[in-house]
Amino acid sequence: MDFHYLLNKQIQKQLPAEYLEDEIIKHFLTTINNSYNNFDKAKKLADHAFQISEQEYQQVTANLHDQNELKLKSISQLKEAIKALDPDSTFNMSDTDDDMMNVIRFLQERITKAKELEIELIHAKDVAEKAAMAKSQFLSVMSHEIRTPMNAVIGFTHLLLQQAPKPSQMEFLRLLKFSAENLLVLINDILDFSKIEAGKLEFENVDFNLKDLIANIRLSLLQKANEKNIQLKLMIDQDLPDAVIGDPVRLGQILTNLVTNAIKFTETGKVTISATLSSADKDNAVIDFEVADTGIGIPKDKQNDIFNSFTQASSDTTRKYGGTGLGLTITRRLLQLLESDIYVDSEVGKGSKFYFSLSFKNSAIKLKSSLYTDENIKQRSLQGTRILIAEDNQINVILARQFMKQWQIDCDVAENGEIALLLVQTNDYDMILMDLQMPEMDGYQTTEAIRNLPGIKYQKLPIIALTASAMLDIKDRAFTVGMNDYISKPFNPNELYKKIASYSGNRERLN
Repeated sequence: MDFHYLLNKQIQKQLPAEYLEDEIIKHFLTTINNSYNNFDKAKKLADHAFQISEQEYQQVTANLHDQNELKLKSISQLKEAIKALDPDSTFNMSDTDDDMMNVIRFLQERITKAKELEIELIHAKDVAEKAAMAKSQFLSVMSHEIRTPMNAVIGFTHLLLQQAPKPSQMEFLRLLKFSAENLLVLINDILDFSKIEAGKLEFENVDFNLKDLIANIRLSLLQKANEKNIQLKLMIDQDLPDAVIGDPVRLGQILTNLVTNAIKFTETGKVTISATLSSADKDNAVIDFEVADTGIGIPKDKQNDIFNSFTQASSDTTRKYGGTGLGLTITRRLLQLLESDIYVDSEVGKGSKFYFSLSFKNSAIKLKSSLYTDENIKQRSLQGTRILIAEDNQINVILARQFMKQWQIDCDVAENGEIALLLVQTNDYDMILMDLQMPEMDGYQTTEAIRNLPGIKYQKLPIIALTASAMLDIKDRAFTVGMNDYISKPFNPNELYKKIASYSGNRERLN
């Protein structure tokens, strides 16, 4: 029998060989041998268990160490982030065992403050929006209240100038007309500036004759140049496209501002308007515009300042020439909104040159020439044309009747929308001049009611909006309800005539 090696060594030393033949001793030794073997197995199992526990312990320890390192790193990064975001923070940055709790507490405080700030900002936003709405409503009301009497002042001045006044009266009437038009320019500048600042200015994309637009601007300002005995020259590149797509009103405003300024600050010599084709392809044309004068010039150190709001080259300039100092500001803002800019070259005593470039899409439409003068407008009678004037202001009614009489136009007057709707159903009109602000039914409601009447003639009947408001959404709403065109008060008599003549001609062709 094989005994455990330790037991075997003891038997060989202590027990004589003959004793091994005794069955009782052999049984005893077998029992002891089994105990030795069981002990070895238990020891091996214990050693194995210890090794496994040691490995697990080391792994857990390593994991705890890594997690602690990550925690310390996270706390450090949070501290750095807090310092970067809020250098003046009173947060305790000391390295302690409860730093994470300090960070959490600090962030909770900041979140609470951020929520409070958010509530305050939402409230401030609401207040600002209400203020902006109040400002918009104020501008609309102010515009209407100022433009309505201005319509009468400018309109009746036009009429008086056409009735062969005495030489002394002629001078007074011209001064009155000049002052009224200057006042209107100031009003328009302030309103345009407010709309640009509020981000409510939009641009049209319509087909227009570029050459005619520039030529008409020259014609409209020629009298002012003639009154100062200076030349107003026009240089148009013959390669310019006849028709382009863009906003003729805003381009006209830009050029008119520049030419008006040039005439204002030029005592002798000339003002030159230039338009040159810079580049073109099948889709677009880039055109260079320039307005040059031989006027007083601008000092080098003032050439950037003149584009700032309410700023002119000097206080002497303001006193001598007047103006708000908004014209060039509006011009630059308009060009920047059109993704361009304006530049100036000037020398004191020798004149100034303002220039800019604009890109237009080419138009495939062939447009008729729209060149006009006061003379050819007066030649054509509009006899046979019948118009309904929907207007509640009696002074404006008297003024409109005078122009209609001068142009030999038959007209009826409706003091409010309800009367206008009734008259449309009982008479045959060529068009309606529709004031937008009237009692009972305003111009929008009246137009919608007319368009809803049964019969094709009520769908085709031209309706031209008349309003003293200058707000942008007025025009959009007028077209939305079914109006065909739009004239702002105070209206230019020539512009009103052109609108009536155009729609009267269209009406004749429809019949």
